[in-house]
Amino acid sequence: MLVLAVGGRAARALLIVPTYDSSITSNANAAAIQAAIGTAINTVDGLYSDAGTVGIYFKFNASVLGSTSTVRYVTTTADYVAALQADATANPNNTVLATAVAHINSVPASLVAGTSALFRVALGANSVTPCFSATGGFLPGCNGVNDAVITIGTTDTGSPGAGLNSKAVAVIEHELNEVLGGGGPGTMLTAATSLPASVLGSTAIGVTDFYRYLSATGNCAGITSTLSTSNLANVVACYSIDGGVTALAQMNQNTNGSDYGDFAFTGTNNIQNANYSGATPLYSTLSPEFTMLLSIGWDPIPEPAVLGLFLVGLAGLAGVRWHESRSQIKSARV
Repeated sequence: MLVLAVGGRAARALLIVPTYDSSITSNANAAAIQAAIGTAINTVDGLYSDAGTVGIYFKFNASVLGSTSTVRYVTTTADYVAALQADATANPNNTVLATAVAHINSVPASLVAGTSALFRVALGANSVTPCFSATGGFLPGCNGVNDAVITIGTTDTGSPGAGLNSKAVAVIEHELNEVLGGGGPGTMLTAATSLPASVLGSTAIGVTDFYRYLSATGNCAGITSTLSTSNLANVVACYSIDGGVTALAQMNQNTNGSDYGDFAFTGTNNIQNANYSGATPLYSTLSPEFTMLLSIGWDPIPEPAVLGLFLVGLAGLAGVRWHESRSQIKSARV
């Protein structure tokens, strides 16, 4: 039995701890790169109230814009949805999650995959451990100190104007969302496979795949109540937390090395777009990325709340370009 502690959390309870590889500390722009990482981390820490520490090892590689290596654990769909429902009950200020779980009417697979940070910190799964060492190496047996390795390749830290992120901060925030379970690691769709109906029952989906809805038109104006599990480029899929009534963003469907869990560029420079299209707005509670993470189990900074404990049976927890996420799948038991 897993104990999920909720309520009464102090603001900025989420703590992301960076470790810097020598490829950053020895870089001629080391100070600016580390400052951009600090800005992105402080922003994300200030948006989510889930108490816990997420360790991340940061590297620099000029041949990529940004990439994330994570580990995804697997649990049953029933247990994950139950955990979301309990979280929504315990955190009534997370109205996004309440709406999202109320509209999970069709379960497209029996297993759900989510990052170690999501299951471990947001949902309190005490059998889940980070799988990267203090120096960023992958540990097959886990019990490490870092939940992910983020590699960035831009030193563009200049301000593009008031209310806008520098390119470096936008890249880092995009990758931080992936560590927390959104973006690329949020889906199990890949360029090689989709999830046809014949195998859905034995295939794990990602935590954001619950909210991927088919559109009947060339954009999200035609969003429907039909879940989309296709990776075909001519399919229009949209993120919706209300069962396909309204769309948060159009999803990426291009097989160009970017992630299916990212947003398609439709004229708006979102942080989670599959390809960097220009300066993004500052990450805030108004950002679609914020809504995305709330819908998978992260909670906003709450109003004063009553301290409480809720028991969640998360039994059976088992386990380069702009934004190619790389994930391992791990098995474990609570």
